[in-house]
Amino acid sequence: MENQNINLCACCAHHYESIDIFCNTCGYPLQGTKQQQDAFIANRTVKEIDLVDLKKKIESARNSLYIITAFLGISGLFGLFFIKEGDDLFYYLISYVILVGAFLAFAVWSKTKPASALISGLSLYVIVQLLNIIADPATLFSGIIIKVLIIAYLIKGIIAVLEVDKIKKELNIK
Repeated sequence: MENQNINLCACCAHHYESIDIFCNTCGYPLQGTKQQQDAFIANRTVKEIDLVDLKKKIESARNSLYIITAFLGISGLFGLFFIKEGDDLFYYLISYVILVGAFLAFAVWSKTKPASALISGLSLYVIVQLLNIIADPATLFSGIIIKVLIIAYLIKGIIAVLEVDKIKKELNIK
């Protein structure tokens, strides 16, 4: 049995051929200067730290979906006390159950597909707010701070997801 010389990348520990200039997996400059190699590893470390911060933003956006779910559930329950005799209780309850279920589903879905779930949640939230404004323009200013915060967290989460995907692609992380 021959003793094979196994070449492992100093950055990602994947095998490379001795003729390779860069690691095929991570892009590490195998035949670069010590300074180039150190700069590559430092840059990769910074990006990995950025990933941790971005994942916290995504978690915050995911929590916004849970907050929307809770807010809709509570407001739906309080709305039951203000329904007049002519209003249809059945349609009111069905619409709130569907909305609460949708946002809860988005929140759970955001653990596996955060970009799709956050975009869907933001879209539905904006549509619901627009429909509320059309039905009663006074709702535009009621709870405006909460509405703006929810939209801002969802947008920040979407941006963070896109940044995470970009960094993962650069670092060749699945």
